[in-house]
Amino acid sequence: MFFWSKAMKELTEAEIDELIDRFPLPNDREDAILGLGDTALALGVSLPTMQRYLKIGLPAIKRGGIGRLWRIRLAAAWAWREALIAERVESKAKVQKARSALACQRH
Repeated sequence: MFFWSKAMKELTEAEIDELIDRFPLPNDREDAILGLGDTALALGVSLPTMQRYLKIGLPAIKRGGIGRLWRIRLAAAWAWREALIAERVESKAKVQKARSALACQRH
């Protein structure tokens, strides 16, 4: 399991492939190399959310900047985001379980 923090380490190619195997693109989507805006659209997120994802570790083939376009593999972005969501759901479930255990101890 990957640990998502405010500043995550850059993933290796093997780790990206592992994520893609675990969280493949839906059957109605084809893998492609996209820019920032098109990737945000394909993931169904806003540009600010996409920029936040990139800051915390979403893998990119080529980093953008002034006069440079982002190049992002859709399958990698999709898998990374699905792993992030899965980890957040798991973390929330652990917190809820701990709260329930504490509530039972109080009674």
